[in-house]
Amino acid sequence: MLKARVDRHKCIGAGNCITIAPTAFDWRVGESAKADVVDVETVDEDVLREAALSCPTQAIEIEEVDELLPWQLRGKGAPRRVERTFVFTDIVKSTQLVEALGDEAWQGLIRWHDETLRSLFVAHRGEEVAATGDGFFVAFESPDEALACAVAIQRRFDEQRRSQGFAPQVRIGIHAAGATQVGRNFTGRGVHEAARISALAEGSEILASRDTAAGGRFPMSEPRVVEIRGISDPIEVVSVAWK
Repeated sequence: MLKARVDRHKCIGAGNCITIAPTAFDWRVGESAKADVVDVETVDEDVLREAALSCPTQAIEIEEVDELLPWQLRGKGAPRRVERTFVFTDIVKSTQLVEALGDEAWQGLIRWHDETLRSLFVAHRGEEVAATGDGFFVAFESPDEALACAVAIQRRFDEQRRSQGFAPQVRIGIHAAGATQVGRNFTGRGVHEAARISALAEGSEILASRDTAAGGRFPMSEPRVVEIRGISDPIEVVSVAWK
């Protein structure tokens, strides 16, 4: 089972979590434009994770508090340990884009974004785990497939800018790790590391853990060491060239 908390210092009041899971999150009492946890047990774990991933500042923290009980596993299959390469994508400064474009234009843009990314996930055998409103959480069988997909995404968006004059900046984080799989969900330290790596990426950047990118066919930068919030050991990351 999962529990959640909202870091009020990081919360900017975007309201994505409330829109996705209105019974699990609500506005914080006595504090304007800040979200708070109400009751996470009222929503499915998939919805809870989607709500957390929708937060543009990653203010929502989710952690596993105990093992799933047998009755909770019906229809999901038993938990199993797997090795996957996790990819998180995110549109940079999406809140500002919505404000600048307006709701109607934003909906058209997000439809193109979602269709484009989903087609590339399928082409590279990626399994969509969750949509986050302006990004995706995807699992791949191998680092090579994940890296190739990330490069294809950035090249497709670059082509759109050159041919149509505009495409949003997308950041991508990639990390290969072990995780616990229940149904289509993945949990564990590796998933958190992948999400944090994505949050460190700049617009139009592919940021990967060094070991994930090593040996791949795409050039990469010199590694740098980063601290991952909530993880005791630092991680070496590299920027993967896609042009």
